Amino acid sequence: MSLDPAVEAVIEEGRFAVLDLIRFDLPGKSAGYHRGGRPFTYNGLVYLPNRFLQAGNTVSALGTAVTTRTIVFSNIPVANPDDAVAQIEAFNYQNSPVIIAHLAGTPDTNEVLGILASTVYEIDLVRYNEGAISGSERSLTLSIDLQPPGRSARGSTGVKRSMKEQQFDNLATDTGLEYVATNATIPEEWGQRSG
Repeated sequence: MSLDPAVEAVIEEGRFAVLDLIRFDLPGKSAGYHRGGRPFTYNGLVYLPNRFLQAGNTVSALGTAVTTRTIVFSNIPVANPDDAVAQIEAFNYQNSPVIIAHLAGTPDTNEVLGILASTVYEIDLVRYNEGAISGSERSLTLSIDLQPPGRSARGSTGVKRSMKEQQFDNLATDTGLEYVATNATIPEEWGQRSG
């Protein structure tokens, strides 16, 4: 992947602004968020301000564990019908695509020069958090766990992985499952036993 020449030029110059955007493509609705102070339009989508708090860290592990990135939003209620995160439970959000993009722009204007980096994820889990009471205030946040799209390791399922899944997660030429036998099946009887 190569950067746009305009982006490369401002990186070399060392004077540019970075704008982090998050786009949710929920069933029937697309919504975008950024950490600025006013709405920002990019590629025809209006990115709402003041709700996206943290881009989160990426956590990975060995084996079949899936790399997870947790992003944090304000969970303070709002009446804005365009704010999909405020009403995320109204959508079938599981496995919906999420794009996190980092744009380069000129610091003095709103001009976007190009994309520095962009990553596609899917929503895995949504959690609601209440902070401790401090004086008379309590923080309300919403954490969303994101995982890579097409992930084949969704926890321990007891299902044999196919060669294609193994190659997707590792290397396209991986033949590690070529000589693996299937698990034995155990018949189960339901109801009363005859006998």
